[in-house]
Amino acid sequence: MKLEKLLGCEITDCRCGKVHRISTREVHLQPGSLDNLPQVINRHVTAGSVVCAVDDNTWAVAGQKAADMLADGGRKVEIHRVDRHAQPAHADRKAVEELVAVIKDRDAAGLLAIGSGTINDIGKSAATEAGRPLITVATAASMNGYPSAISALTVEGVKITDPCNPPVAIIADPQVLATAPAKMTGAGFGDLLSKNASTADWVAAHTLHGEYYCEFSAAVAEEAVNRCIDNADAIRKNQSEGLTILAEALMRSGIAMVIAGSSAPASGGEHLISHLWDMTAHWSGRTPALHGEQTGVTTLISLRLYEKLLALDKDDVQGLIQPKAVVETPEAFEERMRNTFRDIAKSILPYARQKYLGGPALQQRRQLILERWEDIRRAVTPVVIPADTSRSHLEAAGAVFRAADIGISEEELAFAYRNARWIRDRYTVLDLAAELGVLEKWQEEVLESI
Repeated sequence: MKLEKLLGCEITDCRCGKVHRISTREVHLQPGSLDNLPQVINRHVTAGSVVCAVDDNTWAVAGQKAADMLADGGRKVEIHRVDRHAQPAHADRKAVEELVAVIKDRDAAGLLAIGSGTINDIGKSAATEAGRPLITVATAASMNGYPSAISALTVEGVKITDPCNPPVAIIADPQVLATAPAKMTGAGFGDLLSKNASTADWVAAHTLHGEYYCEFSAAVAEEAVNRCIDNADAIRKNQSEGLTILAEALMRSGIAMVIAGSSAPASGGEHLISHLWDMTAHWSGRTPALHGEQTGVTTLISLRLYEKLLALDKDDVQGLIQPKAVVETPEAFEERMRNTFRDIAKSILPYARQKYLGGPALQQRRQLILERWEDIRRAVTPVVIPADTSRSHLEAAGAVFRAADIGISEEELAFAYRNARWIRDRYTVLDLAAELGVLEKWQEEVLESI
C-alpha cells in the first residue's frame, strides 16, 4: 500500500482482527517541502501561538527559517531550546516536563518540533501530555520514530517506551535532510535494516507463545526495508533521491508500529542490546553512538544467532534440553541481577523478574520449544536475512557494521550480548538461545568480527 493511502486511514478489515487507526494525516517528502510549513500548520492549528522546540543545530538548519516563515504569516512563535541544560539534549522526563510547562504557560495552540530522534521523542511526549497537536520537521533521515506512537525516554537510567500521540503532520524535506552528517543517514539505514531481526523475534514469539501478530503491519515494514536495500548506493551518496527513498521507508516503518500497537515490528533483541549500551555508557565514560548506528551492528548479532538456531533440527534441540538445567533460586537470581546491573538494577528488576524461570518453569518452556520447534523454523526462516548479507547492505549504504567503529569495547559487546534480554519483558532471540542453553556457549562465534 502506498504511503499516502496509509495516512489518516482506519483499517477495519485486517486479518489480525484489530482495527488500525493511523492519526498522522500528512507526510511531505518533496524537495523544498519545508516552504509548505505555514500552510501545514494552518490546517492543523487553526489559531493561537506555536511553541517551536529546537536545539542549536536544528535551529540553524531549519528552525530559524521555520520561525521566520510563521512570523511572516502572522503566527506567533515561542522558541524553546531543549539543549539549554545539556548538550546534546537528553530525551528524559525532565526535558518533557519543561516543554509541557512552556506550552501551557504560553497557552500555545500547537507544538512544532524541529529535529530528529531526541527532539522528536521529547516533542511527542510533551504534545501528548499538553493535549496539543504536533507538527514535526525532520532534520535527519536517522531513525524510524517520527510517525510512531511511542517515545523512547530515559527514566531512572533505563530506556522506556512512553505511549504518545504521533504527529499530525511531518515534513521531511530532502534538502534539509542532506545537511545532516552522512553518518546520520547511515544510522537511518541501520535502524531500518534491524526490522528483519525484530520481525523474526515477533514471529518467533507469536509461534511459541501465541503473542499478537499482524501480517499487514509486518508487510508494511518489510516493504520499507526492501526498497532501501535496493537503493543502498543512492542512500550512501546522501543526495536527494536516496534521502527521499530512505525517509519514506522510515515513515513506513514507524507507521508499521502504529498499526501493530507496539514497537514489535521494529524493535527486538537487537534494540535491547543497543539500549543497554546506552544505559551503561556512563560506566566507562563513553558517549553513546547514534541509535541507528548501534542497531545496525546489533542486528548482525541477532541474525547470526538466528542462523545458528535455525540450523538445528528437532533432534538437536532434544539434545540441548536433555540435561537438567541448573537453576538459581529467586533470591540468588535477584542478587545476580543487582550485581550485574549495579546502579540501574532497581529499574531493570521488574522486567527481569517477569522473565525469570524457576526449575519446573524452565523445563516446561524447553519442552514447549521442542514441541513447536519445526513450526518456529518454518515461520522464522523466510524472515531472516543472512548476517553476512546484511553486513554487505550496511557497507553498501555507508552505515556502520563493526562495534569498535562506534566505540564499543569487546567487554561491552560481550556484556550486552549476555545480559540485554533482562531489560525488557519482550521475548527475543536472546531469550530463545538462553533457554536452550546456547547463548553464552555460542558467544565467541556469534560475536566474532562484530
